[in-house]
Amino acid sequence: MTIGIFTAMQKETVSFLNNGFTAEKIGEFSFYKFKLGDHDVILCCPPYVGEIAASAATQLLITNFRVDVVFDFGVVGALTKDVALRSFVYVRDVVHYEMDTSSVDGVPVGRYSCFDGTAVAANKFLLNKALSAKTFPLARCASGNKFIDSPEVKSRLCSDFGAEICDMESAGVLFTCNFNHVPCLIVKCVSDSLVGGQNEYRQNVTAACEEFFALATQISRNL
Repeated sequence: MTIGIFTAMQKETVSFLNNGFTAEKIGEFSFYKFKLGDHDVILCCPPYVGEIAASAATQLLITNFRVDVVFDFGVVGALTKDVALRSFVYVRDVVHYEMDTSSVDGVPVGRYSCFDGTAVAANKFLLNKALSAKTFPLARCASGNKFIDSPEVKSRLCSDFGAEICDMESAGVLFTCNFNHVPCLIVKCVSDSLVGGQNEYRQNVTAACEEFFALATQISRNL
């Protein structure tokens, strides 16, 4: 099996690259090739953050490297007090909260008409495989092109969309995978709490990424 891994930032990539790799570039996108047990892995870290870069990176993994599955490892902000700093979650579904065509067609904010609902589910088979390797809570991710620094905005995302965490990439990764019928697993670590902002993020982001390689190794053994 060939596993595609997406990380949005070099900080999230570091733990994967300590055991040898080969590298290549396609345009401005960097790709790293290595092994996880018997599986071939292609990791993509784009040159910038956000949904567009995430979607482009995921499509390159699928089109150019024909990956069988995609894993998204990264950091997130908590939207409730129940999600602890530097805790891990598996994303059960994603809402792209910036999607809004409601003034034209009356479709609810966050809803893509091509999907069954506002929240788009991650792959259940991969979630079950991941849970059998390592047990973490499941969470809904509110995803958009904003770093959310305000507790008030975080609380509003929670109340409006039923989300527990937020980030800037998961919608781009998951929706692109679903468009291509490629299974997707999203694993996140909390870098900033409900009341934490950019300072808390800066203090925790590096440490939050340290276990990504070990988790990917454990999960891949079940595939």
